Amino acid sequence: MSRRSFLGAGAFTVLGAGAAGCDSGAGGDTTATEPLLALVPEDGTTRIHAATVSRFNKSPAKARAEATAELRDAPASSYDRVLDRALDGDRGSDLLFTWSAGAIRVSAEEHRLVDLYNLTEDYPEFGERLLPGVLEGCAVNHRPFGIPVRGTRPVVLFYHRALFADLGLQPPATWSDLKKTGARLRAANVVPVALAGSDPAAAARWLEYLVERIGGPGVADRVRSGDHGAWSDRTVLRAAQEVISLLDSGSFGDGVGGGEAATDSEAAALLAGGRAGLLLAESAQHAELARKFPAFTDKNLGWVPFPTVERGRGKPEGLLGTPAGYLTMSERTENRLAAVALLKEFTGTAHSEALLRAGEVPATTAAAKLLDHAPNPEFARFQYELVRRAPNYTVSWERAVHPAWRDPMLTEVGDLFAGRSTAREFSEAMRRVEPPVAR
Repeated sequence: MSRRSFLGAGAFTVLGAGAAGCDSGAGGDTTATEPLLALVPEDGTTRIHAATVSRFNKSPAKARAEATAELRDAPASSYDRVLDRALDGDRGSDLLFTWSAGAIRVSAEEHRLVDLYNLTEDYPEFGERLLPGVLEGCAVNHRPFGIPVRGTRPVVLFYHRALFADLGLQPPATWSDLKKTGARLRAANVVPVALAGSDPAAAARWLEYLVERIGGPGVADRVRSGDHGAWSDRTVLRAAQEVISLLDSGSFGDGVGGGEAATDSEAAALLAGGRAGLLLAESAQHAELARKFPAFTDKNLGWVPFPTVERGRGKPEGLLGTPAGYLTMSERTENRLAAVALLKEFTGTAHSEALLRAGEVPATTAAAKLLDHAPNPEFARFQYELVRRAPNYTVSWERAVHPAWRDPMLTEVGDLFAGRSTAREFSEAMRRVEPPVAR
């Protein structure tokens, strides 16, 4: 979905929908006596959300909307369950946080959330403030259901600069380069790729990026939209075969699931200690490395985009990861004028500044002029430009796929990386898992 199509004109705006609901007695733009409630997970970004809500409550927009906003948080460890209950409730939170469309897909298809397709018809500042690629991250059936309110987290390839320099290596730009680099690292008794072997989501990044690079974004779009036939596409089969070739060559070392490390923390430690050459991870890993291994991060941590695949259909600028965290609007929201005003506050400069200070790179156009104030400006600029230039930004499958697919997919990915299944067995197992149809 392009920026142009997201910002497309339409006669039936979100506020128009609210007004129609009001006329029929179902609620709409009318003033509500109860505060506008926003549900978010309780984590390191909660305080930033709280400050934004506080600014809204002191702003002229709050007075015009005649509403007060409140933040309601839930422990991050149990947030998915709390979100599910809120989505099913008769009257709960008005705005609900989600990392992607996967968690809200069923509710969106059952019309329990507001389709925001025409939101920017009346409010063009949303289109002016947001990077176009991130808008796809919370789309269901090519319709947007969320506005980004957190930083973007593309998956990038980290490498050990000093180790590469000692061996006369350059970071891999192509898939052939990566295989050759792996052979050189193995010859030097270094694990080519640090992988959290007990975490199928970490392993899935390799499969997902290969699918995108080999076949372009179309196959990933089919997976994300619930087309179970996509798992039998030859692109998926070839990507799984490439994964097996890496496993057979020892690129991930030895250990659980083909990984020398068990967890993300152990994988990061392998890279920082010079015992591994490469690490594929979300950009947020940079902040973790800076916190745990500051000397290494300052001097020897390098980063590049995922390599291109020769004769693949995917563009080298295509991204995989978490485009942002989003706030989506409940269909039962009574004061939609206030909800829109609060969402605008979340896309403003003050919110972007706060995210940057916390180490996040916002998905806003305003962030471009603020990157020098990030804790790690060089990496922040690299990350921001990746997202700004991306022709497509595929949401990591564990966040994007239908909820009925998530656990089976991670199980099958774990079996693939552990050598318990072939490429075709992986494909056939996933094809048999059909998502339920919306009521």
